[in-house]
Amino acid sequence: METSKIGFTKNYLAPFSLVIVLPILLFILIKKSTKISNKIYPNTFSCCILIGFLIWGYLSIKLFPKNFTGPKNIDGFEPKYQGNGFLFWLTSMIVIIIICLKWKKFPGMVAENVIPMMLTFTVFGFLFVSYLYWRDSGNYWGKEEDDEKGCSCFFKFYRGLKFHSQIGGVDVKQFTNCRFGMIAWQVLIIIFAFYSYYSFGFNTAIWVTVILQTIYIAKFFYWETGYFYTLDITLDRAGYYICWGCLVFVPIFYTFTVYYLINHPTNINFFLGIGILIAGLWLIWLNYLVDEDKQRFKNNVEGFEYMDVKYWKDGEEKEGKLLTSGWWGKSRHMNYVFEIGLSACWSLVGYKLGVLPFAYLGYII
Repeated sequence: METSKIGFTKNYLAPFSLVIVLPILLFILIKKSTKISNKIYPNTFSCCILIGFLIWGYLSIKLFPKNFTGPKNIDGFEPKYQGNGFLFWLTSMIVIIIICLKWKKFPGMVAENVIPMMLTFTVFGFLFVSYLYWRDSGNYWGKEEDDEKGCSCFFKFYRGLKFHSQIGGVDVKQFTNCRFGMIAWQVLIIIFAFYSYYSFGFNTAIWVTVILQTIYIAKFFYWETGYFYTLDITLDRAGYYICWGCLVFVPIFYTFTVYYLINHPTNINFFLGIGILIAGLWLIWLNYLVDEDKQRFKNNVEGFEYMDVKYWKDGEEKEGKLLTSGWWGKSRHMNYVFEIGLSACWSLVGYKLGVLPFAYLGYII
C-alpha cells in the first residue's frame, strides 16, 4: 500500500509558523502586560533561575531508582520513570516558601526578571530540542515512514523523533513536562503571591487563584504515574511541540493570570473570593473523581460496568474494554469539563481587569 505524501501546510507552513510565531506572540503578551520592570534581555539572574530548575528537576529523577514502568509503546519500548512526584512537589513547596520567607527580596527579583527568564528559557528550549533532533535524526522508530511521506525537517523538529528519548539517564518527557514545566508553574505562582503580599499586603484575588492552582498542581503530582498513560506521554514524541512547550510555554503562560494580577493590582470582595474558592475546590474534587474512576478501572478494580470493544491500532485489530459507568458513563471526558470550570474560577478573580486574566481559560477551551 502506497504511503500518501504529507501536505505542504502540515509539512512546512504550520510547523515553521508555530516555531517562529508562537514565541513572538508570547513575548508580546508578556511585554504588554508587564509594569513591574523594564528588563528584557537575558541576564545572570535569569540564567541562574534556569539552571536551578534544571538541576532540581534532574536530580529528583536521577538520585532515586526508577520505580515505575510505563505502558509499552508502539515502538516496543517500555519506559522507566521515577514515581516520587508528590514528594518532589512537597519538597519543592517547602524549599520555595522558606526561600521567600528568609530572603524577602527574592520574590521581587523574580517578578522583575520574568521577561529575561522567558527569553532565557526560549533560547535553551531551542538548543535542547535542536540537540535531540541532531542526535536522533539518523535512527528512530518510524524513520522509513517519514522518509516515504517526505516529512520535512521543520515538521520533524516540531513533532519530535523519539517517543521516549533519554538524556543523562532520565526520560526527556518526565523531565521537561513534570520536573521542569509543572514545578516551575507551581514555584512561580508562589513567588508571585509572596511578591504581592510584600508589596501590597494581603490580596484576596491573588491568594484565591494561587490556592486553586496549587491544589490542582498538587493533584497532578499525586497522580503523576497516571499521567504516564496519557497521550502526552504515550503518543507525543519529544520535539519542539512538547519540550519547548513545557520548558517555556507552561512556566510563562500558565502562570499568566497571577502575573497579570501582580502587574495590575486589583482585589475582590472577601466573601466573593471565598465563594469562588469553594466552587473551585468542588470542581477539583469532581475532576479527581473522574480520573480516579479511570485509573481504578485500568487497574482492574471490580465494580465498574464496561463493554467489550474491538479497535484497530498499528494495523492490527485489538480488543479492549470501554468504561460505561460512573462519570465515564455520563460523558467520555467530564474531567475536561471540570478543568475548564476550575480554570474559569481561578481566572474570575481578575474580572475587573477585562479579558486578559482569562487568557489561559481561552487557551484550554
